Amino acid sequence: MRYVLKVPFEVSAPLSESDPDVRSISRLPGFVRLELVDRDNSRYELEVEVEGGSLRDAADAAEELLVDYESALGAYRPRLLAGLAPQPR
Repeated sequence: MRYVLKVPFEVSAPLSESDPDVRSISRLPGFVRLELVDRDNSRYELEVEVEGGSLRDAADAAEELLVDYESALGAYRPRLLAGLAPQPR
């Protein structure tokens, strides 16, 4: 079963579209979209898709997947603003 995960986060500085690390986000597994939600506070929402046999499996897969996304954005010091809550697609 597929699940969608919307992850609100903030960064220390606005993401630069010319940064290769930021551009690489769209090539990571599960990527759906990355959207700026609050320019003044450098807040974004990342939407990814994961697969799992259950909600628990999807949450575990999401945690593992987010490590890659956080690593790619490491220079911007991303900070999650909410817990992970996968929803069935």
